[in-house]
Amino acid sequence: MALSCNNTLFPKPFVTSCSSQTQGTHFSNLPQPTKQDPIFKIKGPSTLSGHITVSGSKNASLPLLAATLCCSGTSLLHNLPNVSDIQAMASILSSLGAKVDAFDGKMMVNSDGVGKVEVDLEEMKKIRGGFFVIGPLVARFGEAVVALPGGCNIGKRPVDLHLRGLRALGAVVELRDGKVWARAANGRGLVGGKFRLDYPSVGATETLMMAASMADGTTVLSNVAKEPEVVDLARFLTDCGAWIEGAGSDNLIIRGKRQLYGSECVIKPDRIETGTFMLAAAITRSCILMSPVIPSRVSCLIDKLSQAGCKISRLDQQTLQVSAHPSHIGYDLKSFDIKTNPFPGFPTDLQPQTMALLTTCTGSSLVEESVFDNRMTHARELQKLGARIQVSGSNALVYGFDEGSALEGSRVIARDLRGGVSIILAGLAAKGTTQIHDIAHIERGYENIDMKLQNLGADIQRLTLTPAPHLL
Repeated sequence: MALSCNNTLFPKPFVTSCSSQTQGTHFSNLPQPTKQDPIFKIKGPSTLSGHITVSGSKNASLPLLAATLCCSGTSLLHNLPNVSDIQAMASILSSLGAKVDAFDGKMMVNSDGVGKVEVDLEEMKKIRGGFFVIGPLVARFGEAVVALPGGCNIGKRPVDLHLRGLRALGAVVELRDGKVWARAANGRGLVGGKFRLDYPSVGATETLMMAASMADGTTVLSNVAKEPEVVDLARFLTDCGAWIEGAGSDNLIIRGKRQLYGSECVIKPDRIETGTFMLAAAITRSCILMSPVIPSRVSCLIDKLSQAGCKISRLDQQTLQVSAHPSHIGYDLKSFDIKTNPFPGFPTDLQPQTMALLTTCTGSSLVEESVFDNRMTHARELQKLGARIQVSGSNALVYGFDEGSALEGSRVIARDLRGGVSIILAGLAAKGTTQIHDIAHIERGYENIDMKLQNLGADIQRLTLTPAPHLL
């Protein structure tokens, strides 16, 4: 019998950003009129100072929550970020029959009562990460029915690698009526196999790792993703009794176990939030401290910001100081080029925020997006704020403040999660008032970002408009 997610155990609502009226309505390209339209209102330019605490990683939390479906007994996850994507994943687990209790930034999951293998279509529309459950469901229960995923509209993110990989592990997989139907061909469970990913997809790597951890025999996955979140998932599954070798390298060897058991895990700090606040310091020419941080996970951004002229210091094992204050650096920030790539390359999830910064540097910069094919929609919103940007396909030429960019407040739209936060950063640097709509996208992945920025001295408010205006 399915049990409901017990959100009443939180000292405050687990998601403060989305009401039942608006949740799930912000996944299209265009703003939709609603009874309540929460916005961010920013008055700039801002100078920031102080310390921020980095939340747990959303991108690590979602597959870890899905992995609890592999386990008998109870799993306890600490340091979960208070964002709507986490609530959506908890709701998916609960709808399948898992017992989910959330309290004080922790989540306890017991999946022994799972009695369904089909994820509700409306739940899947809310969050792309819900597709992770297909691997654990087929591995442990022999079958799964999962709708094709929702999430941000940042281009084609096909799940063909996930499905071909499951077939290599002995699953029969069909696409019908917008859903993926998967079952173990032998009627019992998955079997070990070999599979090479055409591209080192993080989602496919994590899905197949979870599936292979309970398959009968040994699985070899090659050309896999090396992102830190993959390493975190492998560590958790190993603590649950799985045998996984090679996490963080190009190849994974996994010896399946008949049964895994619940374990405990502390979510690592969010490297994308870390990078976002590093860029916030840079774009506002400020000096801020942040912790906890794992510097090796943001080394690519550290290198780029240092190249631009920022002063970045490691004060202790977990604390970074990032300064672009004129009194510290003695000159303005210089432009630099970026090309997104899988880890350890430049993160695609920091490309939009970096583009915002580059509009305030001297000179021009080339931004190349090689991971997603439609991750340039934020450029249009930055242009509304006065940025001079030329977009051609997945490339953009960004002109600095001395070559035509002059940021001034305006009304703009958060079209996706990372693109939305890029216009927050631009609003902090812009003269005048910036009003950002469709902020549910931003609040999917950033915990209390308005309050964190307020604590650093930013003039940012979260307001509700009734009714919402059309902006296009």
